[in-house]
Amino acid sequence: MEGLIFMLPPFAACLTLVGIHGYFGIHVLKRGIIFIDIAMAQIAAFGVTLAFVLNIEEGHPLTYLFSLVFVCVAAYLFAALRCKKPKICMEAVIGITYAVATTAAVIVIDKAAGSHEHIKEMIIGSILWVQWPEIIKSLVVYAVIGGVHYIFRDKFIGLSEKYEAQKQKGTKVMWWDFIFYLTLGIVVMHSVRIGGILIVFAFLIIPSAISALFSDQWRWRILIGWIAGTLVSILGLFLSWNLDVPSGPVVVLFLALFLVLVILIKSFRAQKEAPV
Repeated sequence: MEGLIFMLPPFAACLTLVGIHGYFGIHVLKRGIIFIDIAMAQIAAFGVTLAFVLNIEEGHPLTYLFSLVFVCVAAYLFAALRCKKPKICMEAVIGITYAVATTAAVIVIDKAAGSHEHIKEMIIGSILWVQWPEIIKSLVVYAVIGGVHYIFRDKFIGLSEKYEAQKQKGTKVMWWDFIFYLTLGIVVMHSVRIGGILIVFAFLIIPSAISALFSDQWRWRILIGWIAGTLVSILGLFLSWNLDVPSGPVVVLFLALFLVLVILIKSFRAQKEAPV
């Protein structure tokens, strides 16, 4: 019972992460921008790192503001580049942005006291020690952003499914893309504070990849992603508690194993059903 009470906040945090990232992950896979989440996470983390070096306390509004400014700039950059169709593919731009943000964070934090612990927490997070106020605050932000995406779902889904067709229809694609990247960045800002960069990236991509193996419909993909993420979260948190190992990496590992298992099962069934 004591262990159950202790693990309840981390489990609730995982559910909130699965809920919002399971939805955004489908967009990311449709758009072919797989590493956008980890790039945005690193950009947001750079803002936190800068505030840390300037001795601004964690949780201070200025820390949030630093991250938000960098996320806004990145969102505008990604939206503008996609609209103007540069010769360099978006995935390359995203990778370069991630590398630059990571390098900048390392340079900035190199001389700060406690830098190694800060970098470790930034990457693997501390979801085991998350508290209810942080979960509730993030849940409110996720709910607002989820509401925006639900109201304007035709715009966002249309841009992810048929970008050029929306552009020819006269849709202000750059504006809607900016809102998409900005809302994703804000989600990532809160998610990184809860779970770290690795678990945020895993919750974005892996449940969505699993759902893609079963359905093409958005409703079913969201539902399958949520179910897969929830089951893996329960298993990962349970094992991390019993084995006394960090929860975030264990959840990421089991998400990957679950994906591999699903791929193998689907491949086996396809071979079995194939005509001889």
